[in-house]
Amino acid sequence: MKKMKKGKKKTGARLWYSAIILLLAYALSAGASYFFLKDKFAFESTFITEIEARQALHEHKKKLRKTGRLYKTRESIPLVKSGTMSRKDRMLVLAEDTIKKMVEENDVKLLDLYLDRNGVIYMDFSDELKKNYDMDIAQELTFLAALFNGIRSSVPGLTAMKILIEGREVDSLGGHIDISIPIGEEIAGII
Repeated sequence: MKKMKKGKKKTGARLWYSAIILLLAYALSAGASYFFLKDKFAFESTFITEIEARQALHEHKKKLRKTGRLYKTRESIPLVKSGTMSRKDRMLVLAEDTIKKMVEENDVKLLDLYLDRNGVIYMDFSDELKKNYDMDIAQELTFLAALFNGIRSSVPGLTAMKILIEGREVDSLGGHIDISIPIGEEIAGII
């Protein structure tokens, strides 16, 4: 009888070892097939894409309502109605013309323009502004003062301006004057 008990123990242990090996083989094959086949079974759901697009549009519209925006996007309602131009459009045209005159010689593009409720205007330029302008301290100060004074003459209530490059804040244009914070009256009387 003692021999039978030893045999049963050996077969029971073998069963556990083979069950563990089969379980490990299954887990490894499932993991490998997931990583190798996941691209073949991936699909784009138009429903999810549409929901994400609606959420992004909603956030964009909410952002527009919070800022006193001068530029209107293409999906916005046109401001010019029946041949008359609103005050906001006149401010837009004058501010845009002033800015473009200041930067047109160096192929700089004005990407966007915002005016917040505190009278700070945010100008978003293409990165050519920083790349193409090689200014010393006097030229940089003159440029910033002329830009502020030009915009202030066309936008009543302007208190300061903030320059962005490609939507990001920058410390300086030429390495001389700190523009990481909005600047305004402190440079207005320079030129």
